[in-house]
Amino acid sequence: MTPDGTPMDALGEQTRLFNIAMKHTGGDAEKARLMAAGQYDDVTAIKGKFSFPAQGRHGIFLIFLNLATRRLVSVDSLVLSDGGIADRVRIFDNWKLFNADFRSAVSSTGENSTGSFEFSNHLADSLDGYDIYELVGSWDLDAASEVIAEIVEKYYRLGPPQCQIEMEKTSSLALELEGIRLEAADEGRGKTAAGEDERLAEIERQAQYVVPGKLIVSPVRGKYINDVRAGENIRVLLTAKDAISVKVAKLLNAYTEEGEILPIKGRVKEKLSQGKFGYIIYALVAKNVLAKIIEEENVKIEMDAVSLEAPDDGGKSRLVLYLSLLLGLVVLTLIIIFSLL
Repeated sequence: MTPDGTPMDALGEQTRLFNIAMKHTGGDAEKARLMAAGQYDDVTAIKGKFSFPAQGRHGIFLIFLNLATRRLVSVDSLVLSDGGIADRVRIFDNWKLFNADFRSAVSSTGENSTGSFEFSNHLADSLDGYDIYELVGSWDLDAASEVIAEIVEKYYRLGPPQCQIEMEKTSSLALELEGIRLEAADEGRGKTAAGEDERLAEIERQAQYVVPGKLIVSPVRGKYINDVRAGENIRVLLTAKDAISVKVAKLLNAYTEEGEILPIKGRVKEKLSQGKFGYIIYALVAKNVLAKIIEEENVKIEMDAVSLEAPDDGGKSRLVLYLSLLLGLVVLTLIIIFSLL
């Protein structure tokens, strides 16, 4: 017993909780004390379900957002063809029970899930692009639900889904105690940055040259970056005047007599989310040449419907048309001449 009558084991537990909370509050002792006492919540859990009944596709998801650091802690989803399993998971249960039911559903489905990993990645990228932190911070449940429904609709392209979410406040401490994998803010950023650097290096090693570029913004007819996927063609402007950029521009007839580089088409090879800092896009603009593009906002960009590999035969088509017209004119002239004889 301590002098104030507190059992030693209880004091040890309080110290343990305080030390864990210190990791997640950036060393702020007062916030850590409140978090350990259950009086400071820095995370919001979003429990949700969606379905496309006619297509037999049903989803469950659990999202954790840290509003204090404005970062996505984790996203998990399960997409099924069996609506009965999704129906048994109730979004109005507290997040710990919801998480337990979610994990049970994952374990019971085995290989019956359909594209859950890909959808989770899409959901994570899109949430940052839509800046959902503002809506969650103001506890605008309807608006947050509409955003998630729009993300789901754009991913599956099956029309508007039936979508319902519920939000609940919790803390990083509670998540760690429950076994939700997360890192302290500073440690997490360091490890994430290291992982991203390695990923960027891996992509760039696949090309012989990497040159800087930027996107062509098209506010009216363009497509939001959030919705652009690998394999699609976009309009790119090479921003450097290095030898490789100039050579690519000349090869594609995008280099003027005045020495200006014009927009060219590029096929998206990779799109990496940088959270609230936007995206890094790698676009293939020529054989073994990637344009590296950094865009900080979810702007609408100009797309290019022509495949990158398709040859530019516009000039040949016009030549065939002109020859056909000329041949027709010659035939018509001969007919007139013979009719007058």
